[in-house]
Amino acid sequence: MFERWGTAVVRHPVRVILAWLVVVMGLGGVGYLVLGPEGAAAVAGQNETDFLPDKYESVKAARFAEKAFPSVDGDGATAVLVLSRVDGAPLAPADQAKGREVVEGLGGAGVRGVDGPSLSPNGKVMLAQVTFTEKLGHTSLSGTVTRLRADTEDRVAGTPLRSGYTGEAAVAKDSERLDILVSVGMVVMIMVLLIVIFRSPWVALLNLLIIAMVGQGVVAVIAIAAKAAGTTLDGSVTGLLPVVLFGVGTDYVVFLLYRYRERLRLGEDRRTAMVAALARVGSAIGVSALAVAVSFGALLLSGFGSFQILGPALAFAVLVMVLAGLTLIPAVFSLLGHRAFWPSKAWRSEPKAGLAARTGNLVARRPTAVALAAVAILAALGAAALAHKPSYDIEAMPSGTESARTMDRLEAGFPAGTLSPTTVFLSGPGVSEQSATAYAGRLSALSIVGDLGAVQVAGDAARIDLLLAADPLSEKALDAMVNELRPAAHSAAPPGTTVYVGGETSAFADIRDVVEVDLRVILPAAGLLIGLVLLLMLRGVLAPLYLLGAVVGGFVATLGAAVLVFQGAVGRPGLTFTLPLIVYMFVASIGTDYNILMIARIREELRGGASRREAVRVALRQAGPPVAAAGVILAASFGALTISATLAEVGFAVAVGVLLSTFVLSWLLVPALTALVGRAAFWPARTSAPRVVRAPEPVSVRMGG
Repeated sequence: MFERWGTAVVRHPVRVILAWLVVVMGLGGVGYLVLGPEGAAAVAGQNETDFLPDKYESVKAARFAEKAFPSVDGDGATAVLVLSRVDGAPLAPADQAKGREVVEGLGGAGVRGVDGPSLSPNGKVMLAQVTFTEKLGHTSLSGTVTRLRADTEDRVAGTPLRSGYTGEAAVAKDSERLDILVSVGMVVMIMVLLIVIFRSPWVALLNLLIIAMVGQGVVAVIAIAAKAAGTTLDGSVTGLLPVVLFGVGTDYVVFLLYRYRERLRLGEDRRTAMVAALARVGSAIGVSALAVAVSFGALLLSGFGSFQILGPALAFAVLVMVLAGLTLIPAVFSLLGHRAFWPSKAWRSEPKAGLAARTGNLVARRPTAVALAAVAILAALGAAALAHKPSYDIEAMPSGTESARTMDRLEAGFPAGTLSPTTVFLSGPGVSEQSATAYAGRLSALSIVGDLGAVQVAGDAARIDLLLAADPLSEKALDAMVNELRPAAHSAAPPGTTVYVGGETSAFADIRDVVEVDLRVILPAAGLLIGLVLLLMLRGVLAPLYLLGAVVGGFVATLGAAVLVFQGAVGRPGLTFTLPLIVYMFVASIGTDYNILMIARIREELRGGASRREAVRVALRQAGPPVAAAGVILAASFGALTISATLAEVGFAVAVGVLLSTFVLSWLLVPALTALVGRAAFWPARTSAPRVVRAPEPVSVRMGG
């Protein structure tokens, strides 16, 4: 099938290239018309309740708030101005007067309103909340924050006061530079690695240009689909999508070009070589992409809307990239032929035996020892996974930035929950200012409550803000929400009234419940789907079983490595709550990806008449380098995320997981196990009959499309 596919592509390469250009440019135009200049930011989710089912209390509270206390500020982004003395002393009356003057003068283009100022209980800090006309992600918001910061600094110049902004808009502004560094760093690392691997700048440049072009179309489709479905995208989608596009897309390019270069080395012309390359690796690449896609697709089973969107979005990106890898890439490189690898000429001769060949010899000679060593590595790292603790504090701020320094000063005067108050809504006949105030007083006596915020009454509804004494996203606050605050809020309510407890802490308490269920459902479901793909491809029983066991071991070892680094060395209280699911999706799918390519080559050698150990030796020599190259490139792509404020843990864990999948699973464990069990790994499929692989006939090509 892939031989016929490749023949069709190389016969009409110009048509294939033009078709991709038309589709991508058309999608870009439609995306601009539908979404405007904001692009994917136009469908970005603003809070956690956007992704929870309606049955949860935090969602009910948010819906009730929209009706009873509609915000006059709409969905504009916010930032918090913090004023304090340079010497850290309490604010004198003159300082407070100056602070009120500064707050009253805030405004200008892009600012919708200002609330405050409020003085901290210890008198050291004043704060005010600024609401902007635009929401997070809008192109003009960054400039507005910059202008507001400069204007405020001018207003306090020459006084004992110092100013600073924190909150979502300020954090977004401070994260811009890191986001740029992540993107640029990833692209540069991929380019450098491709140049080192292929000794050609053209391979690197063409790969990056093609993926960037196709990626624009993928992002446009996902954003348009979200807009049409009335749903929203969260930061995990927009943060991980470029890495998947560039990392996974480059993997498929590497797998194909290694085989293409190998066929050129044998003397085949450029078009015949491309057809032969597709005939031999097209099936493995296609099945590998399918395994990755179904793994991500398992996230549809999640009860958390963010995962339900993330899974299909990444699966779609992978499928589009593999389609480009089997059509657009062959069309471009079949036109270029040898010129694509200029100026290097070293590829024209058979490469000398390197690390992959030596590893193949070792695995073929001592498969039992190699398998035990690989299992020992996985077990040693996996043991640390027993200490894993989830963390829901996702509001990471870039260290050393104004928003981070300002947050430290704010917490010196206000309770930890000041920027994320827990809001209790009281509804029913007889609700009055007096009854709401009395009810708020009872709630403020709870140990988890640090201070009482505003109490508002509108008709037969009341809104009460509680400032928690603990970090709103800490395990202590989440436990107190479920075990103390919610039960007390309901039991202390006046007879005949209804209570809804909302806010960020309430939302993450519900998210925690959802994720705990997801882990029990999605992990085995994804494993089952990957297992079915392996069964369909390998048509054997034993090989899919130990391949699946290998990737599960790789996942546990990866999680253990993340625990050792972040909970151990760095000292964090836990790992981001989404980490196990995201790492499992990537490590299980990518591990399967590389294992498929390796075991497919082993099976190819077995069908050619080689013994089981000889098949492993040759497969590692030939397939080991492209698998290693792809693994290092993908690990580097995710490694770029380690400088991100919010995705550092994900970037590190997936990078480690990819390297484990590459060198421990695909290079050691899977070949060693296959060397031990031999052809029985593929039973009942037949691998014993030698098969002569016929090179495709030269392809007749009519130039010009």
